[in-house]
Amino acid sequence: MLNKVCRWLGGWIGYLLFALALLLLFLWLLFPKEALPRLLVQYLNGAYPQLNWQIQSMTLRMPEGLRLGGIEGCEAQDKKKPWVRVDLLELRPDIPGMWQAKRLRVGYRLLLAQGVIAGTLQLDGWKTGVRFDGTVQGVQLTELPMLARLLERKLQGTVAATFKGMLPPTTGKNGGMEATLKIDNGLLALKRPILTHRSLLFSQATVMLRSHGESLQLEQGVVESELFSGQFAGDVTLHREPAASRINVAGTLQPRPDFFKGVSSGAVLQLIRTQLKGNTLPFRLTGALYDPGIGFEEYSMLFQTLEKELQ
Repeated sequence: MLNKVCRWLGGWIGYLLFALALLLLFLWLLFPKEALPRLLVQYLNGAYPQLNWQIQSMTLRMPEGLRLGGIEGCEAQDKKKPWVRVDLLELRPDIPGMWQAKRLRVGYRLLLAQGVIAGTLQLDGWKTGVRFDGTVQGVQLTELPMLARLLERKLQGTVAATFKGMLPPTTGKNGGMEATLKIDNGLLALKRPILTHRSLLFSQATVMLRSHGESLQLEQGVVESELFSGQFAGDVTLHREPAASRINVAGTLQPRPDFFKGVSSGAVLQLIRTQLKGNTLPFRLTGALYDPGIGFEEYSMLFQTLEKELQ
């Protein structure tokens, strides 16, 4: 029995040492320090050709790992204003985690948009894929100009999240992810006003996300605003161009007095209030992610009439 344990332990340690040695050889011998930033920039330019990429600094020491500073993606005509910036990316071998999980594990940490994204990557097997998990803390939406540009609207809020999932070994296979997302003190500009409101201010929004393949499920969504409290659920059909993804979300709103602020007490408004009688207002959000349309189900005709009166 002792001989079997020793053989198993020796084999696992041998695999671990081989993997670490391979990583070191890959970084140090195949791609020397001076060449590595250039090769990473070439990869980013190939993966995201709409932007020109640069890396301002790099350090590589073991066991501390790899540190990349000032990763920026800029448009060719405006290199002074990056659309994507990661202040710091750290990759570090997770030796205690590897010993416990008996898998190759790497810890990562990104500093961006005044916040932190941190977690671990674990290789479950060459045929299985890479397992990942992590947290998001303090990321500011105003510091992510690429997101506002994709959605073609102003955004603000502080993001926090926890997530986990699996990256497939090949692009032909589907991975998956689960996440809990929270946004505090948020603002979403509206391309078309709802009644007199040209933007949606909310104190907090939370939602659970589940992705598999080309579908992203939204579950247990809750939003709190001075205008209303609401619940929602639905899905997003993902597209190669993120802004072209299709959203289909349904929910209910409990209007607060400010929801009808600026609307005169006309016959249509009185009819809406009478039919609601304190009940929730149903809604549905559908269309491309960059420009979805909103309808209020059986109340849609009344809202359209009311909006015409406001013009």
